[in-house]
Amino acid sequence: MDDALKTALWFYTGADYLIINSFLWRDKQALEECLEIVWNNNCAVIREAEEQTPEKRFSSSGLDVIQLYESYRVRTSEMFSDAEKKRMIGQVIQDIRCLCSGMKPAHKEMQLTRNLNERCAIKSFNIGDTVELLGLTSTSTTGQLIDYSQGNYRKPSQVLHIRVAAGLPVLPLDNSENEVILPPAAYRVVDRHNENGTDVVILDALYPLDLDCLIREAEAAYTE
Repeated sequence: MDDALKTALWFYTGADYLIINSFLWRDKQALEECLEIVWNNNCAVIREAEEQTPEKRFSSSGLDVIQLYESYRVRTSEMFSDAEKKRMIGQVIQDIRCLCSGMKPAHKEMQLTRNLNERCAIKSFNIGDTVELLGLTSTSTTGQLIDYSQGNYRKPSQVLHIRVAAGLPVLPLDNSENEVILPPAAYRVVDRHNENGTDVVILDALYPLDLDCLIREAEAAYTE
C-alpha cells in the first residue's frame, strides 16, 4: 500500500467519509453541511498538533507524522469560503480515485455485513431488483453494531449481508473493525426479511459502477 493510499485512508476513516459519500450520493444539502464539519475538524486537528507536536498527536497513525501534519495543512485553508469548498471537492475526487484504484480483486468469495441506521437504510426495493449503492460502502467481516459515539451501541434498523464473488474489487483494512471497503457498485436483492425488528437484506455484488460517470454526475449535481 503506497503512501498516497495510506493518507487517503487516514482521512476517509476519520471524518472525510462524510463528504466523500454525500458527494457520491449527490446530496447537496448534506455535502454543504459535511464540508464545514470536516473543515472544522481539520482545523481542530491542526491546532492539537501544534499544541502537542505532530509526533504526539499522530503517534498512533502508523504514518510519517510530519507528512501527515503537512497533509492537514495543505488540505485546510485558513478561511471556510466558497473557494475552499471548491478546493475540498477537488480533494474529495482525488481521494475517491485513490481509494478505488487501491482496491484489488477479492481472492475468494467474501461474506460481508453493513449495519445501517434508519436515515441511511435502503428503501423501496423488491427481491430480484438491482440496486446501486453510489458511495464507498464500508462493511465488516464480523458485522459489528453501530457505535453512535462514546460507546453508545444500538441495534441497527437495517442490516445488509453482502456476498462478494472472487474477482470483484475490495479494499480490506487491517483494523479492529475488520473493515472492508467496497466501491460504488450494483447489487442484486436476493432476500429480505425481518429479524427481531431489524430489516435484513441479502445482496449479491454484481459489478462496480463507472467511476468517471459517477464523479461527473456528482459534480453536476453539486453545481446546480
